[in-house]
Amino acid sequence: MKTIYIILLVVLGIVILLGTLFFIYYQSILWRIHHYPKENPYNYMKKNVGSIKTKKRIVFVGDSLTHGNMSVNYVDMISKKLGTNNYDYINAGMNSELAYNVLKRIESIIACEPDIITIMIGSNDAHREIELYNEQSSEKRLNLPRKASKEWFSENLEKIVQELLQKTDAKIALCSIPPLGEDQSTLAFKQTIGYSKLILEIAEKFKVQYLPVNEKMIIFLDQNPSTPKYGANHRLVEEIATKHFLLRKSFDTLSIEYGFSLFTDNLHLNSKGANIISELVVEFIQ
Repeated sequence: MKTIYIILLVVLGIVILLGTLFFIYYQSILWRIHHYPKENPYNYMKKNVGSIKTKKRIVFVGDSLTHGNMSVNYVDMISKKLGTNNYDYINAGMNSELAYNVLKRIESIIACEPDIITIMIGSNDAHREIELYNEQSSEKRLNLPRKASKEWFSENLEKIVQELLQKTDAKIALCSIPPLGEDQSTLAFKQTIGYSKLILEIAEKFKVQYLPVNEKMIIFLDQNPSTPKYGANHRLVEEIATKHFLLRKSFDTLSIEYGFSLFTDNLHLNSKGANIISELVVEFIQ
C-alpha cells in the first residue's frame, strides 16, 4: 500500500508542477498580448531622452493590427522595406483599444517628436457598436465611459488629429480600417465601409493624407474570393491565439486552415493583409 501512495503522491506532484508551469506560461502570453509592443513611445523616449535627432521618427498609431502580436506585423514589414539607416520606427499600437483610448495616451506620441505619423484606429469601435462579440472581459481594462458609436469615434478621431496637428510638425496619414470578415453581405463588413467613409471625411477636413486600406482590401477580396469556415460573428481570437502561441502555428498557416484570403480570425491579418497596409504606408512615406 505504501508503494501505491508514494506513486500517487509523485503523480500528483508532477500534475501540480505541470499545471503551475502551464499557468505561468499562459499568464506570460496574456501579458504579451495586453502590454505595449517593445518599441512603444514610452520605451523609445526612455532610451532617447535628450539625444540628438539623427533619423526621421515614424510613429504608427493603432490597435492590435498595429501592435502586431495577434497578426502579421505590418510595422516590421515597413521597417524591412525602408531600412533603419534613415528612420526610427515607434509602434504605438495597443490591443483592443478604441479611438478614445488612443486620445487618452496622445501625449506619449507627441513626446516622441515624430516626423511622420500613421493612424489606423476604429476596428474595435466598429465591432463594439454593433456588439459583434461579447466584450465584457475587456470592458473594465479599457475603462470606456460610454457605448461605442460612429459619432463618438468621429469625435475622438478629430481630437486626435487636432492634437497632433497643433503639437507636432509631423506629416500625418489616416488609414481606413480593414473589413470585419470576408463576407461582403454582412452587417460587420458594411460597418467598416461606413467607418472608413468617416475617416476619409476627417482626413479631408483637416487636410491630412488618406490611405485607402479598406478599399484596397475589398478589391483584393473581389479578385481572391474566400470560403472561411466561420463568419464574422464567430469569435476566433482566443482559438487562433492558442494555436499560435502554444502550438507555434504561423498566422499564415492558420489563415489557410480557416479558409481566409486576408485574415486569420475575421479581425487580424495574414501576410497578404499586412502587406496591403505596408505598401500604402511605404508609398506615403516615400
